[in-house]
Amino acid sequence: MTLDDALQRLRHASAAAREIGLEDESNRADAVLARARERSGFSGAAYVLALAGGTGVGKSSLLNALARRTVSAVRAVRPTTDQPIAWVAEARRDEMEPLLAWLDIRHVATHADDDLAGVAILDLPDVDSVRAEHRATVDALLPRIDAVAWVLDPEKYDDARLHAYLREMSPHAARLRFVLNKADRLTEVQGAELAEDLRRRLSESGIGDARIDVVSAATGHGIDALRAGLAREADAKALVAGKLTTDAVEARDRLAGAVGLAPDAAYRPLIEESRRADALRSSVDGALALIDPPGVARQVRLAVLGRARRSGGSLLGRAVVLLGWLTGQSRRSADPAAYLRDWRRRGSLGRALNPVHAVLVEAAAGVPPGSRPLFAAALRADELEADLARAIDDAARNAVADLHIPGSILWPVVGAVQLVIGAIFAFAAAWYVTLFVSQGQVPVATIDAPLLGPLPLPLVLLVGSIAASAALGLLLSLHAAWIGRRVAGRVTQRVRSEVGSSVAEAGFGRLDSLEQARRTIGEMT
Repeated sequence: MTLDDALQRLRHASAAAREIGLEDESNRADAVLARARERSGFSGAAYVLALAGGTGVGKSSLLNALARRTVSAVRAVRPTTDQPIAWVAEARRDEMEPLLAWLDIRHVATHADDDLAGVAILDLPDVDSVRAEHRATVDALLPRIDAVAWVLDPEKYDDARLHAYLREMSPHAARLRFVLNKADRLTEVQGAELAEDLRRRLSESGIGDARIDVVSAATGHGIDALRAGLAREADAKALVAGKLTTDAVEARDRLAGAVGLAPDAAYRPLIEESRRADALRSSVDGALALIDPPGVARQVRLAVLGRARRSGGSLLGRAVVLLGWLTGQSRRSADPAAYLRDWRRRGSLGRALNPVHAVLVEAAAGVPPGSRPLFAAALRADELEADLARAIDDAARNAVADLHIPGSILWPVVGAVQLVIGAIFAFAAAWYVTLFVSQGQVPVATIDAPLLGPLPLPLVLLVGSIAASAALGLLLSLHAAWIGRRVAGRVTQRVRSEVGSSVAEAGFGRLDSLEQARRTIGEMT
């Protein structure tokens, strides 16, 4: 696993741990990430060094001396390096390709030098060139490489523009080294004095304990020592990268352990799906017992029947409906909205609460003891009762908002017929009263009925109106009951769905969030 892969996985795992309240564990992981950022540079295994410096200081000559062959052309015309040139180990060419492509470095020379097998050197344009794009190229490159070797010469080592630029680079002092070239023009004593003066100037620019190599690209003086130093830097980078990779893996393993996951094992939820499904089913059943869908359905059917009787019932039926409304009986037995909202009076919330609460306690017990208080706090089991009550309230309120007691275009028609029948009944009753008052002196028409013989017309009208009204009343009730069952079925289904989703969210929503974080941490190991 590469360092980049390890750090990327640790970054995701740390963020997931922080989301569920594991601040201490996440902070320790972030400390590993911070150490890696301090060693910022090329992300691959190769040690990437850029040669930077002013015009004519001999960067190209120095690269050729390090390579022991001509890699970068040396010309009398200044500046000599128009585009960056890369000297890369053949084995690292593919690894370097993304960086070279990003920098648009088109001139690449490969090598198989065993001493510098892990080193890649870039010869950059002159930083004090009159061409502004050279300076821009250098500035864009610096954050992406491991180190910069500033090449200086006896004439330009004290250049004010250079030290102004280096002053801006002082936060990266650990990644800087300085090569004082053209030592062949100096005596040994002069070279030592010049190096000491350069060290003083760099210290004034904010770069203390500067690494300085005194070399001559022309004669080879100091080149072997510089090559050996670069080889050591490459080895040091490999050691640091290996240590950081190990630290990142160990930090990820600690995060996994903190959430109850074995580092080398696949992710497993704290609660098995079957156990969770059983608890949810029991909790929903308990909540539905309080909502009482059959009772709601009964209320809906009675409400539909009451509306049907108000618009299509007989005179007696309408009188009964009016009496029920006046006494409040209809509001108690035919008000599904009020029945839904009044669910708290039908029992304790324990049947809905206890199954979910038991699962949350089991979930918290499934992590190491040190993490249990944080998990319990994140699950907020002590708030579960209020959450469930709120969830059931929301489900009832949503069902009420969707509740509508429908009518039918047939009911007014039936009502008109019932009025006619009522008029016939009243006429027949009045006829009997007249007969009673006249003591039978008023002639009465008769109708011959099979088996029964002649029947008085008032009796036929009286009995017929009663029978017809009863038949229409029965048909009206059957029709209203059919409509009521349809509406009640929809309301019941809505209530069950709302209660199920609300209880699942209230009871297991936070557990789902924790499991998602655990899954993320598990996938990162």
